This record gives sequence, C-alpha cells and structure tokens, in this order.
Amino acid sequence: MRLFPPTRPAKPFCCGIALMITALMIPLSCAHYSDSSPGFEARITDVSGADRFQKLETELTMTAEKAAGRPDYQLVENIAVPYMPTYRMGPGDVLEIVYHSKYEVSAEDYRLEIQDRISIHFPFQPQFSTSAVIRPDGKITVPIIGDVSVESKTPAEAAAILNREYKKYITEPSITVAIEAFSVRTEELKKAITATRGQGSKGTPISPDGRIAFPLIGGMPAQGLTVAQLEKMINERYAKQARNLSATLILQEIRHPKVYILGEVEKPGAYDIGSVTNVLHALALSGGFKKSAGLEEIAIFRNEGLERPLAFKVDVRRALKAGVALTNIRLKPGDILYVPKTRLDEVTDAIEKIFTKGIYAVLPFTVSLGTTYYIEKGPLIP
Repeated sequence: MRLFPPTRPAKPFCCGIALMITALMIPLSCAHYSDSSPGFEARITDVSGADRFQKLETELTMTAEKAAGRPDYQLVENIAVPYMPTYRMGPGDVLEIVYHSKYEVSAEDYRLEIQDRISIHFPFQPQFSTSAVIRPDGKITVPIIGDVSVESKTPAEAAAILNREYKKYITEPSITVAIEAFSVRTEELKKAITATRGQGSKGTPISPDGRIAFPLIGGMPAQGLTVAQLEKMINERYAKQARNLSATLILQEIRHPKVYILGEVEKPGAYDIGSVTNVLHALALSGGFKKSAGLEEIAIFRNEGLERPLAFKVDVRRALKAGVALTNIRLKPGDILYVPKTRLDEVTDAIEKIFTKGIYAVLPFTVSLGTTYYIEKGPLIP
C-alpha cells in the first residue's frame, strides 16, 4: 500500500518523515513527572485512626494567634477568618437607597433650619407676638425691626438677637423663641424623593459609564467604590440639603463579573467570579480537565486594574501530588485561565493531520531526487 502518489519519491521521503517523527517522539516519551507520593499525615482504618485525625485537625485549626501576620487571614471580633477583598461596585450592580430622618437624642441644642416655623413671644407687649417661617435666605420678618437672620442659630441665640434689636425701641422686651415645626425641609425632601423614584421603585442600576443617579443631588461616580464609601459621599451631599436626613445604601443585585476558562477542560466558557475562588475551583466548575490537559503549565492572564497585562503559570499537577490546594492563588474578575495540551498531544494532533489530510496539505515543500528535502514554509509541527 502506498501512502503517497507514485509520481513522488515516496520511499526516501517516507523514511525521512518517519525518522523525524521518531526523533520528536523519543524525548517526549522519555519525559516523565515526579511520581513521588505526598506524605499523608493520617491513615484512618479504625476508631483510633479517626481520633488521631481529629486531634491533628484540632492542632491545625486557625486561631487568632496563628492568623496574626498572615495576609490570607484577618481578625473579625478576634476570630480568624479567611481574607476576602472588599467588594467594589461596577456597571450593572443595582442599589436601593433608604432615606430616614435622624431623631436620636443629642446633647447639642437644636439649630434652626430653613422652613422651620418659630413663635416669637412678647410677654409684656403681646401685640408684637408673632410666628414666622425661616425663608430660604435664612431670615424671618418681624414687626418694627424687619428682617433678622436666624438660620443655624439655637432658639436661645435667636431670642438674644431679637432682644438686642428690640431694645432699641422697647424697654426690657424679654422675648422668648419657641419652635412650632422643625425638620420641615427634611420631610419635604423625603416626599420629593419618593415622588421622583415612585412607590414601585426597586433600585437603580449603575450605568455602563460607572455612575448612578440620585434624586435631587444628581449623578455620582460609583464604579470602583465600596458601598460604604458611596454611602458616605451621598450623605455628605444630602447634608447640604437637610441636616437631619440620612441615607442607607443596600446592594440588591451584583453584576457577577466573569472569569474565562478555556482550553482542555470539559466545559470551557465564562463563569461568575462568585462561584470561582481559585484555580482548582475553576477546573472543577468547568467539568474537570481532559486527559490531554497539560496541568504543568496552566496559564492565567490578568489585566483588570493593572497598568499592563500580567501572565503567570501554575503547575497544578505538582500541587495535587504535594497536597497543596492552591488557595492562595485566587482568581480575579476578568481573569483568563487557559489549560494547554500536553506536548505529546500536540505531536499526536500533528501526526493525525499528516496521515488524514496528507503531508502535502499540512507542509508544502520541495523534494529532490535523493533523501534530502527542503522546508519552505515554517517548522514541521504547526
């Protein structure tokens, strides 16, 4: 049986190709990985073995003392817990904002705000007694003396100002100031917010440009911030509108950033980062690796948040043999994990192409009458 057309010098050529393939496969067949078994610290065959294992597990339990100085652990209420980076928001996340008035007891005296209503009482000249609403310019209008600025003053301070001014016209006026309605602006602001958002509102998403719009204070940057950071910023903005108004942010929906698992795995594709924490989790979530997977050189490509792309390799085969869980190598949003083929499988694929498509379809070349040949277009193995 002839492998090539009879018009070509098949025999010398076949000998050359066979020698080349053999030369390529010999070093690969000689290559081997360390088959040293991991040193297991416990072997459970009976009750005493189980007891030894539990004792060993107790000795290895992470404590607050052990966690001190470990970057992969943090102390929360003096309890050692694995370190998880603070979540930072991004486009697609949905936030709900809850507004409420602060009515807690305060040691400080109440200071008058715009739209508060106060009563001004003249005990000896009741004909001058009146009530007034603090205008947007912070002033009130009273008989005889006209406009007086009282915004941000306590009732006692406002009374002192009025007594000083009325003494120019009345002997010992003895004016007192009382609050009839307070935090009016806060309540009206809350009504305006409710009307703007609507009763059926279920939250506001962060737009693709990383910003989110809030009633009355407008758009604010949110991408890359934590919920606490954004909450502080909006409360500072709303404090300029009303002192007693505060807001709480609730992260309703997370955009679920992706990691991408490609190559020699059963189910390559994009996966939510919330389901993938490290390299082994990624391999398990993608259905496991194929027999053709080169576990010694799994590549990870990272670019998000870096000034230039970063690429590194992980030897999962050695880690599995050594019993290392690779928990310190955590995947981040946007990471690409690529599982390559083994060198042997790459050669096998090349051989399959040669003998199914024909050597001429894979490698254009020129053959002389002897056994010498010349490569015209690249290496033998594509």
